[in-house]
Amino acid sequence: MSYSLAPGDIIYLDLSPTVGHEQRGKRPCIVLSERILYSSMICVAPITTKRKVFPFHVDLPDSLKIEGQILMEHHRMVDVKSRGYQLVEKAPVSVLDACRELMRVLYNL
Repeated sequence: MSYSLAPGDIIYLDLSPTVGHEQRGKRPCIVLSERILYSSMICVAPITTKRKVFPFHVDLPDSLKIEGQILMEHHRMVDVKSRGYQLVEKAPVSVLDACRELMRVLYNL
């Protein structure tokens, strides 16, 4: 895995193990952060195919291979080196901007 992940990349990632109501299993995720220097930790948010009207969900455009909504309330840090990943595609800047705006709301920034 020599590709350097960047914000907006959509990857398949195994989110297990988890606890409680956390999203689990192998699923698509959007990369939200740059890789932390000298680390394989990145911030991602899982994507679901089950569409719901919820203030912290971001719809993916129909032009992408991956369909569904980004679950911003489930974003978290993961170690992609340990978990492994598969790059699928790149989301439009407008999707990443919507995710970043919701992070500002979630963290009251």
